[in-house]
Amino acid sequence: MDTVGKWIGRYLKQRDIDAMFTLTGGHIFPLFDGAVEAGIRVIDTRHEQAAAFAAEGWALRTGRPGVYAATAGPGFVNAVSGLAHASVTQSRTLCLAGASPVGEDDKGAPQELEQLRVAEVYTRYAKTVRRTDRVPQYFENAFQHMLGPNPGPAFLELPQDVLYRPMSAEAPTSFGPRPTPRSAGDPRDVERAADLLRHAERPAVVVGGGGFWSGAADELRAFAEATGLPVFTRNAGRGLLPDSHPQCYGGSPGLAVFKADVVLVVGSRFSSTFYYGQFAEGGKVIQVDCNAAALGDNRGIDVGICGDAKLVLEQLTAALDGFSTSAEWISTLDGAVAKRVEKFAPGYHSTSTPIHPMRLLHEINEFADERTTITIDGGDIGVAAARHLRAEHPGAQPSNASILGSLGPGLPFALGAKVAAPDDHVICVNGDGAFGIGAMEMDTAVRLDLPFTCVIGNDLKWGMIERAHVDLFGGDRVVAADLGDRPYEEMVRAMGGYGERVEDPDQIRPALDRARDSGLPACLNVIIDPKIRG
Repeated sequence: MDTVGKWIGRYLKQRDIDAMFTLTGGHIFPLFDGAVEAGIRVIDTRHEQAAAFAAEGWALRTGRPGVYAATAGPGFVNAVSGLAHASVTQSRTLCLAGASPVGEDDKGAPQELEQLRVAEVYTRYAKTVRRTDRVPQYFENAFQHMLGPNPGPAFLELPQDVLYRPMSAEAPTSFGPRPTPRSAGDPRDVERAADLLRHAERPAVVVGGGGFWSGAADELRAFAEATGLPVFTRNAGRGLLPDSHPQCYGGSPGLAVFKADVVLVVGSRFSSTFYYGQFAEGGKVIQVDCNAAALGDNRGIDVGICGDAKLVLEQLTAALDGFSTSAEWISTLDGAVAKRVEKFAPGYHSTSTPIHPMRLLHEINEFADERTTITIDGGDIGVAAARHLRAEHPGAQPSNASILGSLGPGLPFALGAKVAAPDDHVICVNGDGAFGIGAMEMDTAVRLDLPFTCVIGNDLKWGMIERAHVDLFGGDRVVAADLGDRPYEEMVRAMGGYGERVEDPDQIRPALDRARDSGLPACLNVIIDPKIRG
């Protein structure tokens, strides 16, 4: 019998979805049956929050929507933080939530909850599927909204009895997977932008998640090489142009935007993580975004181009034919990079104990190659990792660095990335506090044979919290900040993984080698100096 659950599995497979993340529950059994029949791998995590984040991690590695399923009531509620995170990062994730049977609505059925009203706050599309003949339309609409001009997560509530029903013979077949339209920029806006760049003395380019989701890696490389413009990548855009490329200046755009006279911003919003767009005084700003409503938000702009990043970069490359960036400006930026390296070099090569955080990050950079994906999670160590770790391919650096500042995505992101790209060497860099939020996902990795390396930068405390308490109330009134010295590596060993405690900076690289060579999910508990920030 072709049930709704089996139809959903088939549709998702047609959408190039080959993994579904979940924590099991009776309301969603037919989804699992449909996934098995369609050849979709079911990844069962230890918490629904992790399932939501793992689906986002899969999406951030593949560039395709990630899917997760949560059972009704508490299962869905546990996943809401992941839903909210995807909302602010504009990540394409689809939450499939089980629900009480339609005939038991408002009767106090087991795990009954007003899920739709919650989901509507955080999604671009949210519906309850009550009729089998509407299933194709709702699913296709969900994907079009996820991928459309205001991209982000979608939600479908699936009552238990609907999932078990035979697929309606009256369900229209025209709602099959179809391409999502892309729009190029208005040629007049493109020419205005090109004219600003032609006359700029100190131009800079910043590319964010919009570039990643549009799949603009080749177009960005061609644009950078044709113009010589300096490129900075941030958030999901990290690695879109490899950090090793001569035109790429990494993920810290403050190096240039506070001195540039023209900044081209592609697929990145002017939020708190991007200085609210307050760059060099008197500097001009060009913004490219697929959503017209995002243009000029939080600051005025000189040119706004509403269009897909991939297409607009092609247009700008053609419009700037023959343009070359000032050698003097490039020399200035190169000099600034050299000074930055000189500033942090003592930390990179420090032999002190507890280990200098910069030494840990330097060793990870030396260990990583072009096929390494690094997920980032935490407070102090998370901020430092996002500033200092290199990214060499699209989807190379899923991070918790959003305006939401979620803790806990790192390990699930690593799960999702490993499922998405099994040949990648995946490393999760997180703090001891962030590790504790998702620690049982190391069990998920062991059970499902998903080997990655979790590196804990362990300062034995909530470092940011302790500093704030000391500053506000004094050192004798610090509460809820001490985590203590815990053998996290032994916990992972007990679950069947590889674990090692690292206190000697000269043992960081050998420990990374041993973790990789073990072929197991691994935890390196690295004791770092709590007094030093990156």
